[in-house]
Amino acid sequence: MNKFNILLNLRKYWQHFTTWMASASDLQVWHESDWHGHISCWRAYDPITGRSACFGSEEEMRIWIDKCYYR
Repeated sequence: MNKFNILLNLRKYWQHFTTWMASASDLQVWHESDWHGHISCWRAYDPITGRSACFGSEEEMRIWIDKCYYR
């Protein structure tokens, strides 16, 4: 491997590392489904504050996010 290829590989790994580090602090949102595939609840978790919440609808979850993070 020449120096150019090594530098390209290092740059690629650094980009993956910084993306991973940045996403580790992002608000995480997902839904849970029953065995029929129907959404049973929406969940949110903030790894920075440790707060988590469960909602009956996507709209409720969006309102919570708006109140907590955008006001």
